[in-house]
Amino acid sequence: MNVVNELKELMSKIGIQDSIVNEVNPAMPLAGRVMDSLAYSAFLAAVEERYGIRILDRYALKLKSLNDFANFINTEA
Repeated sequence: MNVVNELKELMSKIGIQDSIVNEVNPAMPLAGRVMDSLAYSAFLAAVEERYGIRILDRYALKLKSLNDFANFINTEA
């Protein structure tokens, strides 16, 4: 399974509706369209736990799309 699909699974696990998750374009920003600030924080925590990495605030601010997360994970994990 590729990282983007794994990230979509995490989105479902934190409570984002499957219909929304299925329509997410990996290149589009998540904030405001898919996640509010609370969901984004939960998603960050889920990503850290799943991949065993720590995402510092300075990096988290730059992670806008699923592609951004996938690239970060591929370089850090």
